[in-house]
Amino acid sequence: MPSHRSVGTAFDRARAAIQRFVGVATRRQTYRNIAYLLLSFPLGIGYFTVLVTGFAIPFGLLFAVVDISRTEPGALLIAGIPIALVMVCLGIPVAFCTLFASIELSALERRLADRLLGTDVPTADSADSVRKRAKRVVVDRGTWKGVAYLFSKFVIGTASFIVLVLGVTFTYTLVAAPLHYRNRTVGIHIGDPIEFVPELTYQHDGWIIDVAPVTLSIADGELISLYVDSLPTALAVSTLGVLVGLVVLHLFNAAAWLLAQYTDLLLRNTQPSIFSEPPEL
Repeated sequence: MPSHRSVGTAFDRARAAIQRFVGVATRRQTYRNIAYLLLSFPLGIGYFTVLVTGFAIPFGLLFAVVDISRTEPGALLIAGIPIALVMVCLGIPVAFCTLFASIELSALERRLADRLLGTDVPTADSADSVRKRAKRVVVDRGTWKGVAYLFSKFVIGTASFIVLVLGVTFTYTLVAAPLHYRNRTVGIHIGDPIEFVPELTYQHDGWIIDVAPVTLSIADGELISLYVDSLPTALAVSTLGVLVGLVVLHLFNAAAWLLAQYTDLLLRNTQPSIFSEPPEL
């Protein structure tokens, strides 16, 4: 026969587990995590726009030089000097400013992670002069880790937004069942057909091979439907929705925890912001 102490311990553990499961809805950290996931979408788009715009000019000029030297080497003698001047006067400064902006944006991401996710991402030691800081903008490994992180934030932000919308929408549909039961239009639908037509082309020395496109489509219609025909059933569905909502909040927290580890991995020991720790002149 189990002792009263062991039964009490098992009961206490079960009660603690239930409190942890239900308490996710009352913890402030849960909503900080949701705020971080929600901010990831617009910030990811902004980072992607800044980096692509900043790197487009220098890389475009570099590709132009490579293409001219490969196709018409003689023309490079004429066009090379103007392109070189544009690269020196415009391309290199723009690339440097973009790298500098990536350092500041990485510092912003560290601060957001620290404030909202509760991380403590350490930074590298600040340079003691402007010349050293300018040199580290280009040669420091942390700069390029930050660039990779900022590019990846576009994908992370988009995925976070989709997860948030689906989780909140599905939970609300269940919880609000008593308000819309007997309504067959409630659910998740695809309004218009979605078609994807990949087309592949291989070209080499004047001859071209086209791969016939294959249309991949998702027909319009209903994906998830919620229809109940009585109020008691709707109330049961609403109760289930509360439980689903708690699970969804735990999933949001798990996603935020993974992003916190990812942020710490890539932004650890990167350069501090020049505005928070300016170098000496």
